[in-house]
Amino acid sequence: MILSLVLLTFIFITGLCIGSFLNVVILRTVSEESIVFPASKCPKCQTPLKWFHNIPVFSYLFLKGKCAFCKEHISIQYPIIEIITALLFVGLFLKTCTPFDEFFGLSMINPIGIYQLIVYIFTLVITFFFIAIAGTDILEKKVADAHTLPLIWLGILYSVVYAISSFIGYSREYGMPQLNFDFFLSCPILYSMAAAILGFLIMESIARLGILLVGTRAFGEGDSYIAAGIGSVFGALLGCSGLYGNFLPIFQAVISILILSGIIQVILTLPIFIKKLINNKNWPTLNSLIIFAVYSVAYLFAQNSSLLNNQLLYWSGTILLLLIGLYTCRKLIYGIQENNAKGALYLPFGPAMIIASFIALFTMGF
Repeated sequence: MILSLVLLTFIFITGLCIGSFLNVVILRTVSEESIVFPASKCPKCQTPLKWFHNIPVFSYLFLKGKCAFCKEHISIQYPIIEIITALLFVGLFLKTCTPFDEFFGLSMINPIGIYQLIVYIFTLVITFFFIAIAGTDILEKKVADAHTLPLIWLGILYSVVYAISSFIGYSREYGMPQLNFDFFLSCPILYSMAAAILGFLIMESIARLGILLVGTRAFGEGDSYIAAGIGSVFGALLGCSGLYGNFLPIFQAVISILILSGIIQVILTLPIFIKKLINNKNWPTLNSLIIFAVYSVAYLFAQNSSLLNNQLLYWSGTILLLLIGLYTCRKLIYGIQENNAKGALYLPFGPAMIIASFIALFTMGF
């Protein structure tokens, strides 16, 4: 039990320190400064900080959320990022590595396997980039190539290293495998690359749907690269796990993450948007949203109650649902663009994709 507590404490403290560095990465990406030089400084008065001003969480609490020099308030972002990073480091350890003593309900020592350790380290690295992406997107509505492109290459690199090591291990144990079409088709490198392309194409298609409906992209190009990074990472993790024998379940996993991110975005954005519609008395858009919601519920109820068994009723109802949905989307995109132009409403889509990715990390088997 003592060993477990010591290890978890060490991982938590390490996460706090990495979170502290992530704050520097996020803020200096926004300000376009080097993450190495100059040394840490107050963003308000620019005074260089002492080493004891940089102790994660504790310095913030000790200084009561104020700069030691100019007494200006320090953003709550600092301790939040540090604590979130630390909790993720601990949570991913418990997820990917088998706990190993009585504290975890085991009666004997069960050491961590090398593959578990590799997966854990990989998830920590992608966690670093996930948090950096979400942080810069929230602060500046900006997605940096320096965060998304490494994420794409990391997934591919992970699958390359795994494929090479597996090939060498198999050759030593059983001899040279038969290099046929099935062998190459089962290569995790292809899974990672194909999932990255799939994620990018899905997000680009949705973004360009906005051009078709209202003459402008539904969201920025950076979100498409985030989706590509997510595809690459999960394509590698799932493709290398041995639990997935073909492309289909991996593709389904990537699509599920993107759908979940859309649901999260709606949950975060819709209340603010509806409030804006009411304040601006934009009744046509609000009414179309209500009609779509009511009709969707009625459609699902009718389908579950076997009221749409007749083919004519089924296709009529489905086509009508599609038309109402497209009209509502058009109204919503117009409304969002109008509010964005006034600076009244904009919630970046990147953080929703990152939240969905973390949910997938903790719920999927790999």
